Amino acid sequence: MDKVSFLQEKSTFHMKYPDQSDLAFYRWYTTQYPNEAIGWFHLGQEREAQGNSEQALEAYRRGLVSKQGSYYNETRDAYQRLLRERQRNSLGNRTRLLLASLLFLYFQFAFSPGPLRDASSKTPQTAKQPVPTPAQTQPHVEVIAVPPTLSARELSEQVRRYVESRRPALTQPFTVMVVPEVPGSPLFRPLLFYQPREVRGILRYNPASRTVLSEKWWDKPVQLEREPTLAIGKAELTDEQLTLQHVLILRNALYRYYQQTGTLPAQLSDLAGAYPGNYLPQIPVPPKRLLLKSYPYHPKAFLPESAWDSLRNVLPLPGYPEPVVPFEPLQLHLSTSTHTMKLISGSHLVRSYPVAIGKNGSTPEGYYTIQQKINQPRGHDNIYGTRGMVFQENGYAIHGTNHPESIGSSVSLGCVRLYNAAVEELYTFVSLGTEFIISNAPSSAQPWSNPVPFVLPAGPEEETPQVIYNWLH
Repeated sequence: MDKVSFLQEKSTFHMKYPDQSDLAFYRWYTTQYPNEAIGWFHLGQEREAQGNSEQALEAYRRGLVSKQGSYYNETRDAYQRLLRERQRNSLGNRTRLLLASLLFLYFQFAFSPGPLRDASSKTPQTAKQPVPTPAQTQPHVEVIAVPPTLSARELSEQVRRYVESRRPALTQPFTVMVVPEVPGSPLFRPLLFYQPREVRGILRYNPASRTVLSEKWWDKPVQLEREPTLAIGKAELTDEQLTLQHVLILRNALYRYYQQTGTLPAQLSDLAGAYPGNYLPQIPVPPKRLLLKSYPYHPKAFLPESAWDSLRNVLPLPGYPEPVVPFEPLQLHLSTSTHTMKLISGSHLVRSYPVAIGKNGSTPEGYYTIQQKINQPRGHDNIYGTRGMVFQENGYAIHGTNHPESIGSSVSLGCVRLYNAAVEELYTFVSLGTEFIISNAPSSAQPWSNPVPFVLPAGPEEETPQVIYNWLH
């Protein structure tokens, strides 16, 4: 519904009920049209004007799981702004408590001889930051899916047309690995995070001379592991996927940090703080082949008016071309109807996991964000597994399990369970502030073959040994 229609509805409502307030109309409208973001946006605005930020957040969150029509973007911006304000207020309160404690300690000890006075006389040493060296251009590999009905000759012709038109900006030779159609995924478009198991063909192309350097095709799919001619392409693909994952993880964490604080961190290591500021467990280290000590970070290149897009310059992708279809901020999508959790970046499927959810519809549908990340969350009999990520304050979390046989069913009191290996990988990818959308919509792109597992180890600074959690496991 557009703005004009919305205002007509509002006028009609007030003519019929002249004693009712705007708030009453917004509540009525969202009941009548729960899938229209414009109603939830105005309800959130009204709640904010009344000083009720929690109810405003809930209204905005409801708007973000509606259809992407009028006022969807405004609803998303309002939701993220309110989250940043809440984060700043919380940080301000903690800072005031810390300053009060420091002042108390100062007056207790400032005038007594000892370590405090001696330490203050020392000049703090500034740690030297490693200076990255330029990354070398690496072998680029694309994985594309093709229809199962094409013959080897037809494949050769169509993939040649693909490479001649798809990458006009590339100058270095690259490889295309052709796989059978993946249900739910597009044909003839790079699948960045798909691990091929069967292959229909492989082609190496030189865009500078517009020539095919080598090619091999099979009338029927062959097993990747059993075909020696594919070994080099497989190794190069694995190397590229690792670097893409590193950069995507870092860009998402930087973006979520900005959303919550209004600024970028001074250095990448600030993202790997202790709980509760642990956006990431560690900062990924570039593979040795890139000849970099650390990933290049240029916070001065950040543009708030195009926050996500400018991160391509803030944290460039070294050694490889940017994807044809650009990255987007990471999101988690949970389909309760298929017990499937997907980690996505725009139209790119990054990971897919089977999950256990709440029985009797107790896992709430809606739009949430990751609020806390806990390594080794405490609970009786290790019921929460090895990692936990809170997405709603009243006991809802994504966590591991000590009952792996429950995955794929509806058995919890509302939490989302994953295998421990899966939740450790998800904990690596997902930073604080990452969006989590739960719905009963069927999950697409099944079956999906995840790449080689990637886990950044979490340390004791991310644990909360003093807390025994009572999540809705």
